Amino acid sequence: MKINKYFTWGILIGTIAIALSCKKVLAPSDLKYEQRLTNDLEELPGASIGNTGWVKVIQGIDTITYVTVRAVDGNVWLQQNLGSNQVATVVNDTSAYGGLYQWGRWTDGHEVRNSASLVNAMPFNNPSQLPITNSGSYYYNASPNTWWNSGTVASKWLAADPNQVNTDNGCDPCKALGDGWRLPYNTEWIRVIDREGITNIQTAFASNLKLPGGGHRNGVNGGLFRVGTRGYYWSSKASGNNGQGIATHFWETSILPSNSDIRGNGFSVRCIKGQLGTPEQNVPGTIIAHSPSYQRIYIGSPSIVKLPNGHLIASNDFFGPNDAARPGGKAFTRLYKSTNGGISWIQLTDISGQNSSTLFNHQNSLFVMGIDGSLGNVVIRKSTDDGLTWSQPISNTTGILLRGKHHTAPTPVVVNNGRIWRAMEDEGGANQQWGKRFRAFMMSAPINADLLDSSSWVSTNKMPYDPTYVNGYFYGWLEGNAVISPQGKMLNVIRVHTFDKFRERSAHIQVSDDGLTSTFNSATGFHDIPGGGKKFSIRFDSLSNKYWTLSNHVPDQFTGNIELDKIRNTLVLCSSTDLMTWTINSIVIQNPDIYLHGYQYVDWQFDGQDIIAVSRTSHDDNQGGPNNYHDANYLTFHRIVGFRSL
Repeated sequence: MKINKYFTWGILIGTIAIALSCKKVLAPSDLKYEQRLTNDLEELPGASIGNTGWVKVIQGIDTITYVTVRAVDGNVWLQQNLGSNQVATVVNDTSAYGGLYQWGRWTDGHEVRNSASLVNAMPFNNPSQLPITNSGSYYYNASPNTWWNSGTVASKWLAADPNQVNTDNGCDPCKALGDGWRLPYNTEWIRVIDREGITNIQTAFASNLKLPGGGHRNGVNGGLFRVGTRGYYWSSKASGNNGQGIATHFWETSILPSNSDIRGNGFSVRCIKGQLGTPEQNVPGTIIAHSPSYQRIYIGSPSIVKLPNGHLIASNDFFGPNDAARPGGKAFTRLYKSTNGGISWIQLTDISGQNSSTLFNHQNSLFVMGIDGSLGNVVIRKSTDDGLTWSQPISNTTGILLRGKHHTAPTPVVVNNGRIWRAMEDEGGANQQWGKRFRAFMMSAPINADLLDSSSWVSTNKMPYDPTYVNGYFYGWLEGNAVISPQGKMLNVIRVHTFDKFRERSAHIQVSDDGLTSTFNSATGFHDIPGGGKKFSIRFDSLSNKYWTLSNHVPDQFTGNIELDKIRNTLVLCSSTDLMTWTINSIVIQNPDIYLHGYQYVDWQFDGQDIIAVSRTSHDDNQGGPNNYHDANYLTFHRIVGFRSL
């Protein structure tokens, strides 16, 4: 389908109703989205890959109709460039090139190809300084950073209209298409390139997106470059490289994904249809904390506990390349508090030198136990004021339990046979590859002992990696659970790392009653469990007489694409009577995308008829989205009501 009429901004630059808006003219505001779709404004593509639809942009007396398509990534994309006449019929289809936008600018006329409105100077430093009227010139300059020269990695290109533009956020020209339409994140470009099998400009054109080689306009000299042979496409994400923008280049024999380019360059724009509503409205659960991916500080290690007074305490640590994730070189854990059952949260305090930690109640005090940094000492702290202040582990008698390199996650602390138990790993393996270097062991102490005194604790022997396990596909175990077996014995039920694409397992390591010996039978010790290749927590419920877990099961529709340990877009509630045969009771959260969405490292507790949980969540936001499924940008709270009946 071709555009009914090509709307040329250069002709109508003085038409106030048109030239200044990022927004599509919509039906009356009281109509719901579904009603607007039937009002001849948009017809969505069908669910099958390659199905097409259309979306109309009403601009005064003119109507632009763009073809849309369901790509292999499952998303709806424009099948043509913004400002183009038609879907490309060949790579060098001049009618399909569309406009060339400077990063952060809206459709104001500057994007028109071969425009005579070239100005050899950029008089503005950021979008907030652009005039609301008559801002259609394409500005270039010998200095590449003149346009948005104060820009940083925190800059955005997602404002809905010029009135919402500020020094940190430019107007998204895709918003003119209506509800849900926006510029793609660079991670969405990476995903669709992978799923469509795009390797160069020819395969980009052959894909469902029909990407043409529209070339680009040089931000330094204003000249056109590589028109007909290469395609350059902006994302909405800024770069950490001198405040540039992130784009994808499609060349003759290769592609450059997530490339940093000066914002003064004129590149093509291709739009994607996101979820309805604001991104945060679509985040599952209750948002406790948010750390936008551009900060490069990611949320890790969620934990939750319910205090005797009914208040909830949640925690997480941070990771990522930004030094702010480790102030003063030290890892830290942040605590949050809810006094209304998880409906709302406040930040409580930060604990410096605490990482990968579990919150738990014991003998009228709140404890947190983990390590003091990435692969650090095992430490424990105590709070007698519901988590506001904490003891300091400065010696072997005040909370430093084991020295050396250790690994863990927020996994259960349980009481059994007069002792308190916590699984752990160290890094003492002979093979120092990740996963293979971890050795599993169990720590325990008498329940009436001083838990801050290292002499109260004993450890089992360390169980090392064995390359013969799982027919040679065993790559390590980590993040073990202290679990009481149906026979009343202690088990270390631990995640098994295999790089498998079709099967996930846990391992059951036997622990002696005195806490000194671990044993493992490889012939009988591996058991299938949904999500066993990712971190999980198992707890026993005496009312149902079942073990329960929240795990990242991989449904059939997602298997076979990548290794199962990398798929975390589905969170399920599972139960078992014997720890060996598991039933999936309910899908708690699921997103169709496996690359940018993850609901993972979930810690949880029983709360009467419900389960309360916290998740390290990778999900869309309005600040560039998550970096990937793993690098979480949210800490979220979830309540699973009436879990025993699911």
